[in-house]
Amino acid sequence: MGFQRQSRTPPPAAAASSVPANNSSITTTATGKKRKQNHDSSELSRKNNKSSGNKSKNKTVLTVQDQIETALHKWTNLSISTLRVRGAGRTDKGVHATHQVVAFDVPVSRLEIDDANPSNDCKNNKSSTDEDDQMISSHARPLLLEAYQTWINNSSTSNENQATKPFIDQWKIRRAISTRLPNDIVLRSIRIWNGSTPFEARQHVKCKTYIYKLRFRCNKMMHPICNSGPHLLRRLNDQNTVWLSPWPLDKDILVQACHPFVGTHDFSNFVHKAELKDGNSSRPSLVRRRERYKREQQEEEEDKNNEDSKYLMNLFEFSVHLQPTDELDTSLPPVVDATFTLKAKGFHRSQVRNLVGFVVDVARGECKLDDARALLMEGEIDDENNNGVDEDCDKALPTVNSAPACGLCLANVEYEHDDFL
Repeated sequence: MGFQRQSRTPPPAAAASSVPANNSSITTTATGKKRKQNHDSSELSRKNNKSSGNKSKNKTVLTVQDQIETALHKWTNLSISTLRVRGAGRTDKGVHATHQVVAFDVPVSRLEIDDANPSNDCKNNKSSTDEDDQMISSHARPLLLEAYQTWINNSSTSNENQATKPFIDQWKIRRAISTRLPNDIVLRSIRIWNGSTPFEARQHVKCKTYIYKLRFRCNKMMHPICNSGPHLLRRLNDQNTVWLSPWPLDKDILVQACHPFVGTHDFSNFVHKAELKDGNSSRPSLVRRRERYKREQQEEEEDKNNEDSKYLMNLFEFSVHLQPTDELDTSLPPVVDATFTLKAKGFHRSQVRNLVGFVVDVARGECKLDDARALLMEGEIDDENNNGVDEDCDKALPTVNSAPACGLCLANVEYEHDDFL
């Protein structure tokens, strides 16, 4: 939650164009004036059992964003367009989150503070009905005024000194909003934004961490139970947060299969087909691989194919931690809980699930370890074995199968500047 004082100097053009000009509560408007505003940042945990993903898509499907907007509207009495709820990222139906960051705005002018009166132009442009609709509710105003005073008392705190910077959880506001949310959506904290610029949850992200939970039976011992399906892998406390593998896996190969993806690569083969279609980009073929390989041989310093630069990204970490489970019958092949950790500045649609799905296919023998380099558009191309027919080249690439959504969880979002109180 951050407060900004009114400025008579026009904001930079980039800032003005980053927000809707017709929303009077946005920090920068088309008039070139900054309006006083409160930025709320909430750390969110959710088990996505009933909601259809995080991002609001249509009016017929209930999403996490819809439920948060409804709770905030009921508590503050502000319109959804004024609150401007936005998250650090969108997730598909069935995906969980333990550290989703959600921001919303509350204009200081609605708090009726002496030094925060709205301009006369704003008053004249609103009817009495609009003013009543935009008045903050009587039970929300005292808590927001208390948060405003907290910001005033701590606004001079240097954000660079992380050791002495206070961590202030607006727990009263958190409680008020939580009572209006379903049980599978939990607010972990609500903090005040103390930055010099408005906070946008999807901008200036330093690192996003996803984890994926998988349970499987090792295939070191050929036993009939290995082909008995996922039902014998269930545990009472799973709560639809782990993928129960229907196949036995090689745990050593599972670890090795993660290694080739770490670093900067072209991940276009691991992106959802709908995103490739929306971006007017076709699936990369072996012909394009051959052309790019020849070009890179001529100039090693040249960047990879510019057409695929959108999907060229640096994967900081892709690792898996294996934890054997306690089995009563030690003569049976062991059951292992695998926790994948993936870190990057950002991920494309279905990318994490596709990566996990591929390494599982490698561990069960459906794909080879060397297939990773082919899918990443790397390695030398054998021109003698490829006749250059584009429509036939894609068939040589292995199929990437997506892992189920239930095992995926957004675990952490880190920002370049931690300007929160």
